Amino acid sequence: MILAITYNPDEKDIIQSFHNINFFKIYNIEKNTIIDSSLVRTDGQGHCALAGILRRIGVNAMICKELDEDALISLSELGIRVYSGVEGICDEAARSFAEDINKFKESTVSI
Repeated sequence: MILAITYNPDEKDIIQSFHNINFFKIYNIEKNTIIDSSLVRTDGQGHCALAGILRRIGVNAMICKELDEDALISLSELGIRVYSGVEGICDEAARSFAEDINKFKESTVSI
């Protein structure tokens, strides 16, 4: 599984909003273990472009603090599962996610 987290490189934490972010931290997870991680620079693009970037990378799931319904729809249409409302340090959230995905509540689109 490939996990993306909205990332603040100065504080090493999950950034407040999905919109116009500059970085994602990407984690490659296998058998409940983080195999590696990397940073992806986004240049502050809007949510449709960001969703496309994540899909091209092969992201299966994304963690963030907040996102609006349009962003959630864009990500869901691309098959990316979203877990919003998460706060804290990125590496700690990724490790917890890898160990037990059931600790996280998936955000869903209400149609």
